[in-house]
Amino acid sequence: MVRPRRMRRVVECHRYNLNKNEVPIELSVDEFEAIRFKDYRNIKQVDAAEFMGISQSTFHRILNSARHKLAISLIEGKKIVVVRGDIMIDQNKYLCQDCGFQWSNPEKIYESCPDCGSENIQNLNSKNIRGNSPNKCKCPNCGYEEPKIRGIPCRTKTCPECGSPLQGRGMCRI
Repeated sequence: MVRPRRMRRVVECHRYNLNKNEVPIELSVDEFEAIRFKDYRNIKQVDAAEFMGISQSTFHRILNSARHKLAISLIEGKKIVVVRGDIMIDQNKYLCQDCGFQWSNPEKIYESCPDCGSENIQNLNSKNIRGNSPNKCKCPNCGYEEPKIRGIPCRTKTCPECGSPLQGRGMCRI
């Protein structure tokens, strides 16, 4: 026989105090991506860290930070805003035609989806985000472009017009 369900004790019921003048919680794109991989897609941390090109311990710190911000948003009723950070979008992207999972890893070629195991995947590396040439460094804010110098990452350069870091292999649409 199944045990009867016990009542749970809580301190108080949730109440939203929405204030339009309140500062929203800022979730960076890498925190968003960590939540997408681990909590939404249930990808192992080691694999998710590999997709993001970071160590597993760094992935864990990013994930904990994102979860903390989401908890604050839920408990305090604050709005979440996803903001751009120090990121780059890799052009070597894959899409699973069966489950819709997207991922990238420049060091590895995939024959099957790491999420569902399907072999029905499409390599999206022929697409170029916003027409950004891999031979140019481009400013995500004002559109300034300059030629790419081999061996010098675009992200180490700043735009002479607006001072933003330049991007080379892809641009975030946020």
